[in-house]
Amino acid sequence: MKKALIISALIVIPVLLIGGGYFGYKKYTQNRDAKKAIENAKTEVMVPVSEQLKQDKRAGTYEPYDASKLVLAKDGKVVLFFNAKWSKTSKQLDQDLKNNVDKLPQNFTILSVDYDKNAVLRKTYEVPFENTFVQVDAEGNIVNKWSGSEYMAEIIALAK
Repeated sequence: MKKALIISALIVIPVLLIGGGYFGYKKYTQNRDAKKAIENAKTEVMVPVSEQLKQDKRAGTYEPYDASKLVLAKDGKVVLFFNAKWSKTSKQLDQDLKNNVDKLPQNFTILSVDYDKNAVLRKTYEVPFENTFVQVDAEGNIVNKWSGSEYMAEIIALAK
């Protein structure tokens, strides 16, 4: 009995130490990578103002996410739309936005963020699931956050 207990301890303890070390290191590197990505995103935001921003009014847009586009929040509203190709609601809203982009208010930008491919952004903005919306300022700080909007009109109404 004692011999079996000692043998079990000799096997289990190293396995726990190795496994714990691996998962601890993995979590450390994920946090480190997320911090680096956030810092990079902050420096990417500091780009010169484009010619489009020099105009008083610009048409509303729905376009793919790019950190440099956050600067558009200086003269309007920017909302990140975390969507997934496998989500029926996300697909429907994506189609609604594409079909009705001309109905977006002036200086209103919706940036499409692929939920599955942008884990760092999900973590940064604490996005719990797809079909989540995060309104940001020009520095990428959260202004407002909500989930579940199914129509473009809801997004416009909920943006501050």
